[in-house]
Formats: sequence, C-alpha cells, structure tokens
Amino acid sequence: MQLDKILEMWEKDSKIDDVMLDETSIRIPQLHAKYISLHNEFSLLTKKAEQELKKIKHKKWLYYSGKAEPKDYEDQPFDHKVMKSDVYNWVSVDDDVCKVESKLDYYGSVTSTLNDIIKQIHQLSFTIGNIIKWRMFCNGV
Repeated sequence: MQLDKILEMWEKDSKIDDVMLDETSIRIPQLHAKYISLHNEFSLLTKKAEQELKKIKHKKWLYYSGKAEPKDYEDQPFDHKVMKSDVYNWVSVDDDVCKVESKLDYYGSVTSTLNDIIKQIHQLSFTIGNIIKWRMFCNGV
C-alpha cells in the first residue's frame, strides 16, 4: 500500500460526524485495528529491508574490495583498484545500495505517518468528549 492511499483513507476516516458522535466513538477500536495492522505491516517491511541492506552492503563490499568471486560479476567487471579506506565510499554510492536505502526511507516515512495517525485515533475519544462538554456548556447544562 502506498503512502498517498493511506493518507486518503485517513482523510475519510478522520471525519467526525457532528450529529452521530456515538457512531464515531464506536468506530475508534475499528480504526485503531485498521491502522495498527498497517503499522505492523510496514514495521516488518522495514526490518526486512534493513536485513536486505546489510546483505547487499556486504556483497558490494566484497565486490569493491576485490574479494568477490569473479564468476559472480562477469557481467559487471570492476577494473579499478580501490584503497581499503575508500571501499565504504564506493559501497555507499552504489545504485543497488541506494535503492534499498530509498526503500528504507520510504518505509520510515510511512511508519512515522502511521504513528501520527494512531496518536490521533487515541485522542479521538477525548475530542468527542470535548465536543460534548462544549455543547453542554453552550446549552447551559
């Protein structure tokens, strides 16, 4: 699921029906379950991508340090001599590594957004309570 789709869902789910506050209140556990499930999904994807990044960095370190099996990289010959201290720099700008790091950044953004949504869901019952108190105040109760 994409971040824009999650934001679109939240835009619909975050609306409070002024008249039917009880229905909104009843929806709170459902909303929590929906977004906590998405949060868990993206947390697991983040952990998977972190492991993928470790593996690819190791493979690229072997490749750039000249310790990889030549048969594994026949289609990508690397004819440069790289000093040991420069291998990290080569690994950090490698396209495959950057691709996985971008994926990790994206998952982090989604997870952060879901954290914020879940916080708002936790606050929803207080918001409903405040609406009720305000209406009571306005009606002189």
